Parts: sequence; C-alpha cells; structure tokens
Amino acid sequence: MPPKNDKVADKLRHYREACVLSQKQVADALNIERSTYTKYETGDTEPNLRTIVRLAAIYNVPPAELLPMDAADDPAVQGLKDTARNNSPIYQLSKDERGLIARYRALDKAQKKQARELMGNLSKKDS
Repeated sequence: MPPKNDKVADKLRHYREACVLSQKQVADALNIERSTYTKYETGDTEPNLRTIVRLAAIYNVPPAELLPMDAADDPAVQGLKDTARNNSPIYQLSKDERGLIARYRALDKAQKKQARELMGNLSKKDS
C-alpha cells in the first residue's frame, strides 16, 4: 500500500523499497548518479515528468501514482493515470517476485536477453 503522505520523495522511497532495489540500482536504471536519485528521495529536488514516467515503469505503477496528491487535479497530469503497464500492480506480488521483476527491469537489453535465456534453461531442467 502506498504511503498516505502525498510527498513525491516518500512515494519514491516506498516503491523502491517495495521492489527491493537500492538507490544505486534505480539510479543506474535511470542512467543518473546515485546522489541525484538520493536527492529525489530526500525531497531536495524533484524528478522531472520524463523521469517520473521512467520511475513508474521501473516500479510498475501509473506515473500519476508518483506525483503529489494535488498534482492529480492538474489537467496536464490526467493522461498519465492510464499509462500503467498492466492492471496488476507490482506491490501485489510476493517480495521475491517484486525483487526479480524490478531487477530485470534495471538490466540493459543484452542483460535482459541473458536473463531470459537463463530462465529458459532453468525451466528446461525442471521438465
């Protein structure tokens, strides 16, 4: 369940922890310095809209979920409400499942291919 506080920083920390990711892993996925991401979570700075959309993809939540509560009334934000990747929020998965999915999303294209091949090979061994 997301934090009741409407601060972007609190929401970012909540979803990162729910996905069992470090600040460094999220920063690497965004191609930014860890210190920059830390400033997002401490509230020293706020991510721009493009970064919010990228974070939402990592955390598998609608981008509007990462915005302050009062921003949801902004007409420019209304379209973000329907951009969730699927209807099952990541925080409804088990802790292990969230961790695996979040880590997979943080990989680059080549690493994702290797991970899929590894998973395929593991599945074949179970057969």
